[in-house]
Amino acid sequence: MVPEVFAFSIGEFQVKSKFGEKFNASLEIDLDSDGPVEVGLGDVNDYNKLGLERQDIIDVLVLDPVQPGSGLKNTVQIRSNNPLFFPSFNLVIRATHNGGTLLENFLVTVDFQQSLALNVPGKKKKTLSEKLPDPQQEPALSQEEAPRPPEIQQFVKEESSTEQEQKVASKSPETPDDKASSEESEEGVQPIVPVPAKAEVKHRRRLSGVIWANPRPKPDSTTAEVEKTGPEIVRGAPASRDAYVLQKGEGLFSIARKLKIGNYHPAQIAAALWMNNIDKFIFGNIHGIREGVQLDLKNLEEHVSGIDLQTARNILNNQAVEWKLTKSATPAEAKVSTVLEIPLPSERLEDLADLFEQVKGWQTTWENMDVAGHLAYYQVLESENPFLTNKKQLLTRYSKPHLETSFKLLVLKEGVPIVFFTQAFSSENLKSWGLKELEWTRSQSGWKIRGENFYEWFSHSGDEPFENQVGLDDRANATKALAFIIHVSSHSNESSALSLTNQLRENGFDAYWAPVRMSKDTFIYRVYVGRFSDWNQAHRVVRILRKKPFGGHATAIPYPLAVQVGEAKSLQEARMLLESLRKSGLSGLLLVSYNEPTGVHFRVVVGAFKKADNATWMLQKLKEFGFAGELVSP
Repeated sequence: MVPEVFAFSIGEFQVKSKFGEKFNASLEIDLDSDGPVEVGLGDVNDYNKLGLERQDIIDVLVLDPVQPGSGLKNTVQIRSNNPLFFPSFNLVIRATHNGGTLLENFLVTVDFQQSLALNVPGKKKKTLSEKLPDPQQEPALSQEEAPRPPEIQQFVKEESSTEQEQKVASKSPETPDDKASSEESEEGVQPIVPVPAKAEVKHRRRLSGVIWANPRPKPDSTTAEVEKTGPEIVRGAPASRDAYVLQKGEGLFSIARKLKIGNYHPAQIAAALWMNNIDKFIFGNIHGIREGVQLDLKNLEEHVSGIDLQTARNILNNQAVEWKLTKSATPAEAKVSTVLEIPLPSERLEDLADLFEQVKGWQTTWENMDVAGHLAYYQVLESENPFLTNKKQLLTRYSKPHLETSFKLLVLKEGVPIVFFTQAFSSENLKSWGLKELEWTRSQSGWKIRGENFYEWFSHSGDEPFENQVGLDDRANATKALAFIIHVSSHSNESSALSLTNQLRENGFDAYWAPVRMSKDTFIYRVYVGRFSDWNQAHRVVRILRKKPFGGHATAIPYPLAVQVGEAKSLQEARMLLESLRKSGLSGLLLVSYNEPTGVHFRVVVGAFKKADNATWMLQKLKEFGFAGELVSP
């Protein structure tokens, strides 16, 4: 079952008070996630955006704190401490949630024609809304048409719809909800002096409606040209098309519902859309969406299937926190952080050459069917180890094995060294291809395997040659592109980012931080962990981080580029290069790999980027400090 979904919107607005009474109304807010929402009355700028004039009456209205309702619905009470005698006014509500801001205008007016028999069948008198002239003509109301206050009067709301004519909805008289009003004594309270109604009618589309308050840059000319000519770039494109061009006022949730991919929740589809198109979002944030941008929909269903609902919600929450940070970022002051960065866990490892030699021996003994020699590479915790028993059965079941592996890479997970690589296995009765991970521990007798995992990408037991199923070049290069990183969190200052980086390193994760430029003098600071071959591998580490008090916002994302500062022939040289970066106020990541015949390879990189243009500032910064940076796909 797919739960009911609400887009972020301002819902039903009910006015419970009468003309001449203390104003009392309630407003519903529909959220698209469990994140916080901020609701306020529009200021002068908000009214100007809607082409409206802000009247003094707005200053006497009070918004009570947002009250959570059922599901994703919230309720806000709007009231006044004194009686109101205004015949009409425009009430603009501003709501901010999940990185987006909505403005909606309600025309609150008095239905002077309403009677107690409003709901009785029969011919009714025309209401004020029915007397409104055609909006294209926009004539002024004459003095004869000006309404006169009757004995029974009621506030009503004018709502807008993108598909229907706007209307004024009349409500039956209700008793004011005294609980929502102020408990002040009414003795001696002077009513607010009324102001005359405007002697003109604005276009109905200006009276009520919703706009996104976040500014959107205009699409560039190249995007506009593609939009005109590309046969597969369709507005409102179904999921089978390759691209979608964002319309004004659209968000990822509205697009997700329009695409309707299987039974997946819109949050899952929105997260997949973002991952496929991070470079097209402002600052790479899911809320930095822009009108006219072309979103890539290729293989979208496949990507959606790999993101469970809780992961999608975690991504949305993490991005909302960072988006709020980007909007409140202030120019950075030139000061040196008092926090000193500690070395990476991978810097503290010794005998790495011996570790990779053990991996090589593990593969050789398997291919030679040296069962005893192969099992000797594993850590034996007890005399009758079920794992070793199963391993023996596996080796004898698939005789005459042939093993092809890519070059080996090292990653640390809670301080445990893990060597991973692509493994293509073939025997007489089984062929498989996937990602192999070997967990190692240091014992008195040397490096031993404490655990292993194989994440299969392809399996085949038929007669068709394996080479026809999976190309040899594809298998060899499968793990060369470490395109994924883990974004742990974002911070407003360098010291906070550095402190978290140290905390992650103390817990055995290869963490590093990088400044992200918002403007010339404004930055936020992101904390990353490692580099990984695919989203699934990164997400397995994300699950571990999210259980930690410091990793609640960790998210695996594709950032395929980094700036390589240098290569080293030894761990000692790599340590010196990393220490030089630290003294310059920069944070680096050490990438350790092994390949025949060159042996162990050490590379030092900084930052993580989706587009080459985003690395320009970092390259210039490195040059100022005397480092020769090079943009690479690690």
